[in-house]
Amino acid sequence: MTADPVKRRILVVDDEMTVGKSISQALACDDYEIDTALSGAEALQKEGQKKYDVIIADLMMPGLSGLDLLASLRRLGSAARVIVVTGYPTMKTTVQSMQGGAFEYLPKPFLPSELRSAVARALAAIEDEIR
Repeated sequence: MTADPVKRRILVVDDEMTVGKSISQALACDDYEIDTALSGAEALQKEGQKKYDVIIADLMMPGLSGLDLLASLRRLGSAARVIVVTGYPTMKTTVQSMQGGAFEYLPKPFLPSELRSAVARALAAIEDEIR
Protein backbone atom coordinates (compact mmCIF):
# COMPACT_ATOMS: atom_id res chain seq x y z
CA MET A 1 0.00 0.00 0.00
CA THR A 2 1.42 3.40 -0.97
CA ALA A 3 1.19 6.49 1.16
CA ASP A 4 -1.20 9.23 0.13
CA PRO A 5 0.59 12.05 -1.64
CA VAL A 6 1.10 15.17 0.41
CA LYS A 7 -1.40 17.89 -0.45
CA ARG A 8 0.33 20.99 -1.70
CA ARG A 9 -0.61 24.17 0.15
CA ILE A 10 -1.61 27.27 -1.78
CA LEU A 11 -2.44 30.69 -0.36
CA VAL A 12 -4.47 33.11 -2.51
CA VAL A 13 -4.04 36.75 -1.47
CA ASP A 14 -6.39 39.34 -2.96
CA ASP A 15 -8.22 42.24 -1.31
CA GLU A 16 -11.27 41.49 -3.48
CA MET A 17 -13.04 38.48 -2.02
CA THR A 18 -14.70 37.57 -5.34
CA VAL A 19 -11.34 37.48 -7.14
CA GLY A 20 -9.82 35.33 -4.40
CA LYS A 21 -12.76 32.93 -4.61
CA SER A 22 -12.55 32.67 -8.40
CA ILE A 23 -8.81 31.94 -8.24
CA SER A 24 -9.46 29.30 -5.56
CA GLN A 25 -12.22 27.75 -7.68
CA ALA A 26 -9.94 27.63 -10.74
CA LEU A 27 -7.53 25.49 -8.70
CA ALA A 28 -10.13 23.51 -6.73
CA CYS A 29 -10.27 20.66 -9.23
CA ASP A 30 -6.68 19.81 -8.37
CA ASP A 31 -5.46 18.11 -5.22
CA TYR A 32 -4.48 21.25 -3.30
CA GLU A 33 -5.19 22.65 0.13
CA ILE A 34 -6.20 26.23 -0.63
CA ASP A 35 -6.49 29.09 1.84
CA THR A 36 -7.30 32.73 1.17
CA ALA A 37 -6.23 36.03 2.69
CA LEU A 38 -7.73 39.46 2.08
CA SER A 39 -4.53 41.42 2.76
CA GLY A 40 -0.77 41.15 2.72
CA ALA A 41 -0.71 41.35 6.54
CA GLU A 42 -3.17 38.45 6.82
CA ALA A 43 -1.06 36.47 4.34
CA LEU A 44 2.07 36.97 6.45
CA GLN A 45 0.18 35.84 9.53
CA LYS A 46 -1.06 32.69 7.76
CA GLU A 47 2.39 31.92 6.31
CA GLY A 48 3.76 32.15 9.85
CA GLN A 49 1.26 29.55 11.05
CA LYS A 50 1.33 27.17 8.09
CA LYS A 51 4.01 27.04 5.42
CA TYR A 52 2.71 27.31 1.85
CA ASP A 53 4.22 25.88 -1.31
CA VAL A 54 2.72 28.55 -3.58
CA ILE A 55 1.37 32.00 -2.78
CA ILE A 56 -0.69 33.76 -5.44
CA ALA A 57 -0.69 37.46 -4.57
CA ASP A 58 -2.42 40.45 -6.11
CA LEU A 59 -0.01 43.28 -6.84
CA MET A 60 -2.29 46.19 -5.93
CA MET A 61 -3.67 45.89 -2.40
CA PRO A 62 -4.18 48.54 0.26
CA GLY A 63 -1.61 48.48 3.04
CA LEU A 64 0.91 45.81 2.14
CA SER A 65 1.10 45.60 -1.66
CA GLY A 66 2.01 42.41 -3.50
CA LEU A 67 5.59 43.69 -3.87
CA ASP A 68 5.75 44.51 -0.14
CA LEU A 69 4.41 41.05 0.66
CA LEU A 70 6.99 39.46 -1.61
CA ALA A 71 9.81 41.40 0.08
CA SER A 72 8.52 40.47 3.56
CA LEU A 73 8.26 36.79 2.64
CA ARG A 74 11.84 36.78 1.38
CA ARG A 75 13.07 38.62 4.50
CA LEU A 76 11.36 35.99 6.66
CA GLY A 77 12.99 33.17 4.69
CA SER A 78 9.77 31.79 3.19
CA ALA A 79 10.41 29.10 0.59
CA ALA A 80 7.00 29.64 -1.05
CA ARG A 81 6.94 30.23 -4.78
CA VAL A 82 5.09 33.52 -5.31
CA ILE A 83 2.96 34.14 -8.37
CA VAL A 84 2.12 37.84 -8.69
CA VAL A 85 -1.17 38.68 -10.44
CA THR A 86 -2.29 42.15 -11.46
CA GLY A 87 -4.95 43.99 -13.37
CA TYR A 88 -2.45 46.80 -13.99
CA PRO A 89 0.54 45.16 -15.69
CA THR A 90 3.47 47.36 -16.56
CA MET A 91 7.04 46.61 -17.54
CA LYS A 92 8.19 48.29 -14.31
CA THR A 93 6.07 46.07 -12.01
CA THR A 94 6.99 42.98 -14.03
CA VAL A 95 10.69 43.71 -13.52
CA GLN A 96 10.21 44.67 -9.86
CA SER A 97 8.29 41.46 -9.21
CA MET A 98 10.86 39.22 -10.86
CA GLN A 99 13.80 41.02 -9.23
CA GLY A 100 11.98 40.71 -5.89
CA GLY A 101 11.88 36.96 -6.26
CA ALA A 102 8.48 36.29 -7.83
CA PHE A 103 8.30 32.93 -9.55
CA GLU A 104 5.85 34.22 -12.14
CA TYR A 105 3.88 37.34 -13.09
CA LEU A 106 0.38 36.95 -14.54
CA PRO A 107 -1.60 39.90 -15.90
CA LYS A 108 -5.37 39.81 -15.30
CA PRO A 109 -7.57 38.67 -16.82
CA PHE A 110 -5.97 35.26 -17.22
CA LEU A 111 -7.52 31.96 -18.15
CA PRO A 112 -7.94 29.33 -15.44
CA SER A 113 -5.69 27.08 -17.54
CA GLU A 114 -2.93 29.74 -17.47
CA LEU A 115 -3.18 29.93 -13.68
CA ARG A 116 -3.14 26.13 -13.31
CA SER A 117 -0.08 25.96 -15.58
CA ALA A 118 1.76 28.59 -13.53
CA VAL A 119 0.99 26.70 -10.31
CA ALA A 120 2.09 23.41 -11.90
CA ARG A 121 5.39 25.00 -12.97
CA ALA A 122 5.94 26.38 -9.45
CA LEU A 123 5.28 22.97 -7.88
CA ALA A 124 7.53 21.26 -10.44
CA ALA A 125 10.32 23.69 -9.52
CA ILE A 126 9.89 22.71 -5.86
CA GLU A 127 10.07 19.01 -6.78
CA ASP A 128 13.22 19.64 -8.86
CA GLU A 129 14.80 21.44 -5.92
CA ILE A 130 14.03 18.55 -3.57
CA ARG A 131 15.71 16.03 -5.89
